[in-house]
Order: sequence, then C-alpha cells, then structure tokens
Amino acid sequence: LLGKQRHKATHIPALAYQDAPKFYAWLCTLDHTAALALRFLMLTVARTSEARLANFSEIEGEVWTLTPERTKTGREHRVPLTPEALKAIEVARERSPNEYLFPALKAQPISDMAMSSFMKREGYEARPHGFRATFRTWVEEQTDTPFEVKEAALGHMVDAGVVGAYQRSDRLEKRRLLMTAWSSYLKP
Repeated sequence: LLGKQRHKATHIPALAYQDAPKFYAWLCTLDHTAALALRFLMLTVARTSEARLANFSEIEGEVWTLTPERTKTGREHRVPLTPEALKAIEVARERSPNEYLFPALKAQPISDMAMSSFMKREGYEARPHGFRATFRTWVEEQTDTPFEVKEAALGHMVDAGVVGAYQRSDRLEKRRLLMTAWSSYLKP
C-alpha cells in the first residue's frame, strides 16, 4: 500500500583502530565514571548495555560471565579479562558504593547515554558501540585469528545447526590470547 520501502543501513560511527591507543591513553588520564566505563568497554569489546550494567557478582577471577538474560543472543557469554581490564575493575571497586561497576546516582548504573554523551561533548563522532567495529577491523587487519574466534570475542553466535550440536567450546582460552593482544595494542 505504501510502496516499496528502501531501508538504508547506517553504521554506528567508530574510531579507526589506528587511533584507539591514543584515545585509550587519554581515557586513562581522566577521573570520570564514563571514561572508566569506556576503558572497560574497549578492553572487553562488550555491548554498551552489557558494560554499563556490569556488576561485581558477574566477575570471578579473570572471567566476566554474562547470563543469557544479559546477552543479545540469549546465551551465556564468558569474557576473558586481561590484566588491564582487571585494573579498571579494581578502580571501579574502589569507587563504587554498590554492586555496579559504573554507578550513577541513587544506586543505579550509569545511563545508556552517559558514555555516548561524554564522547560527543569531547568532540568525537565515534560512539561507544563503534569500538566493537574498531576491534573487529583491527583483528581482521592485524592478526590471523580464525573467524570463529573473532566473532566469539564479540559475543556473536557462530556455531549453529549441526556444528553447534558438536562444537560446545566457547573458545575462552583462544579469546583470552586475542584479548591480551588487543589490550597490549591499546596500552603498549
């Protein structure tokens, strides 16, 4: 009735991976909850909602475990935490008066716009969710990481159908190596 709809996909603005280390170093100089949340987001390549709602009970040792209810895929997602990510968590632990790594007022997590607004105020076109593309482009161009590991690092579902019935690993140790390389790239 309305005629053919022509939907154009628009990509979330991302920082070029070549600029990521400088941006990360700048974030490390700031004493601001949104800056700390962005550091954690970059180091874990989590979705923005996953990072901003992160709480201390989800972290055990060097692994951050997101329950199926907290993921886009509806499956548990374990995120390997590098020493740099663990440092960010320790800073968060020292600052937070409640269970959230990145709290706002009234015992709530930071808002869904806190990191994005911060970046916009600082003059960046890139947005927090775009760091997933920054990471994925870096992995593609700078490593020989297998496709399944790259996608699993982003929490994407890669094993479906018959493959998924037999392949039951979440590739945690392979992802740990990848995330360690990414962390070293961000903070040489």
